[in-house]
Amino acid sequence: MGIEESIKIYGAKIDELLKEIIPPQGIDYLSEPIWHHMHTGGKRVRPAICLITCEALGGNPDKAMHFALAVEIMHNMFLLHDDIEDGDTIRRDQPTVWVKYGIANAINAGDYLLACAYKSTLASPVSLEKKIKLLHVLTLTYEKTVEGQALDINARAAEDFTVDKYMEMVKLKTGYYLACGMIGGAIVSDISEQVVEKIWTLGKTMGPAFQIRDDLIDLTHGKGRGGVIGSDVKEGKASFLYSYALQVASTDDKKHLRDIMLKPRDETTDNDINWVLEIYKKYNVLKYAQDYAENLIKQAYNTIDEFPIKDKTVFKEIASFMAKRMS
Repeated sequence: MGIEESIKIYGAKIDELLKEIIPPQGIDYLSEPIWHHMHTGGKRVRPAICLITCEALGGNPDKAMHFALAVEIMHNMFLLHDDIEDGDTIRRDQPTVWVKYGIANAINAGDYLLACAYKSTLASPVSLEKKIKLLHVLTLTYEKTVEGQALDINARAAEDFTVDKYMEMVKLKTGYYLACGMIGGAIVSDISEQVVEKIWTLGKTMGPAFQIRDDLIDLTHGKGRGGVIGSDVKEGKASFLYSYALQVASTDDKKHLRDIMLKPRDETTDNDINWVLEIYKKYNVLKYAQDYAENLIKQAYNTIDEFPIKDKTVFKEIASFMAKRMS
């Protein structure tokens, strides 16, 4: 069975368990906004990869199901809060929760999701020792992702933002996040600590690669925001493209770029976004970003080759699937 088919099958199981942990009706002012968000889509890739990893390493994926769900719930908690922090009004072509239900309800719904992520982890049918390890992984991932988000929020339109600073930010914001489910699956499977450490390393290359590609998509196809191009420019987001442009552009171009990034979202025009796109083309920023992401993917394959296990096929399939999602 291929990775995509496995994701569909495991994704359906995750959705069933999700309805048990968070009933679609019955919790006043929480069920409705949370399920509005959940019904906008999402392929349940992160939890499915947790279960695929567990099975590939000889574990019972049923025992990892609750942790896989916790990863998905935490992911959606971050999305609810990110949309407020970023000022995004559309997610997966639907109004974001804060737009439909108000900022206070969206924050509260996100807070509730975090509690549900811990509740689901605690319900895992594993030994107390493993449960504590899973709670540690979830907590570490939450902590590091928030640290990365803090850097992101405060780097917006920054004058001294570099590629190195971007990489530090996304390793925290995306690297732990991407590896978290795989780590949980590995813990449930009883695999060695050496494999666990290699999976963390894998996340720190695949996560940034995924984020760089996300930055590129924002200026080429839009990110499921009603076809809107340039949301990252409107919010002055510290993208890879912006970090590299600051290193290579002329003084005048850098000043104009920062002026646009500093504009309030509703004052940023289509002409501004087109100017930024042209500047990125002028300095080959888009190609540099694509090449940088591809190099990170190569590093990820090298890390998999170092896994101290016999059969590395599934991990190469996961990396290939994630790379394909970025193309």
